[in-house]
Amino acid sequence: MEYWKLVWVLLLAFLFGGYQSEGCWEIEKAALLQLKPFFPHINDEGISWGKGNCCRWNGVECNTSTGRVTRLFLEYRSVEVYNNISQGWYLNISLFLPFHELKSLDLGNSYIAGFIDNHSFMNKLEILDLSNNKLLGNNILPYLAEFASLKTLLLDNCGLQGSIDISELNSLKNLKELHLSGNQIESLGSLFQNKRQLRLAKLEVLDLSFNYLNNSIFSSLAALPHLKSLNLESNHLIQSTYIQDLNVLSNLEKLNISYDRMDDSVPSQGNERELKLMNLEELNLRGNVFNSSILSSLGSLSNLKSLSLSHTSAMEESIDVRGKMGLLPPVPY
Repeated sequence: MEYWKLVWVLLLAFLFGGYQSEGCWEIEKAALLQLKPFFPHINDEGISWGKGNCCRWNGVECNTSTGRVTRLFLEYRSVEVYNNISQGWYLNISLFLPFHELKSLDLGNSYIAGFIDNHSFMNKLEILDLSNNKLLGNNILPYLAEFASLKTLLLDNCGLQGSIDISELNSLKNLKELHLSGNQIESLGSLFQNKRQLRLAKLEVLDLSFNYLNNSIFSSLAALPHLKSLNLESNHLIQSTYIQDLNVLSNLEKLNISYDRMDDSVPSQGNERELKLMNLEELNLRGNVFNSSILSSLGSLSNLKSLSLSHTSAMEESIDVRGKMGLLPPVPY
């Protein structure tokens, strides 16, 4: 019996030769030390890189069973260390290849201007956060096509501007969340001019808040019928008559079109252009110029649970909210 136990121990040691009893793979520990010069802030708090079990290092998380690195938080929250590279730097993606089980990578606020060796695959990466790397710009989109396993992509405040073509992300067939807030995007590009078909069939969350989008965005979104959450806060939408184009988003549950300076010409109840988002549960209209007529136009939204109208003209009037909303149940506003 003892003999077979020894055989199993030796077999496991052979199969997992890089695995250390302290819980850290030597090959991944070496890879982390190669990354360390590019992220000089990493020793600012927690356990410094280079001491003991790398699974306990600051910004590193591992699978407790295998000891493999699964998450890396390399985001920096200050610009002081990067003052000498304010023009940006290029990250060699191949440095992450030893991390075979890496699922989440946070590279926010790192002054990254682009990637080197974008043909290096990380086929288990599900979350990539590049937020607040303002130097990336529109050129980053083609490089992201190699990350086919991504489910969540954060490109908030990344210097994207003008017309961008998100069909360049078509290879991200598992993508569920796309965050593009805080850029200067004016349109979603040639995708919606029938030059290329969109294949983001699983996309459920789209954040386009704080951009320069106009009313044409409503019809553009028809290519994303599986969306459940849409944030268009603080854009240049102005005319609400186009809002009925969102009716194709039949799965939409959350809609934020606050602070878009939209007027009160919303399709009324019974109108063929009436808003008919039957699964909508949360609607944020705050900061627009709607008057009390907005309420009757929402009467068919039978699943609505949360409605925000603060800082709108409607809330400056003396109105009977429940009466105006017809069949709608009482909701917070």
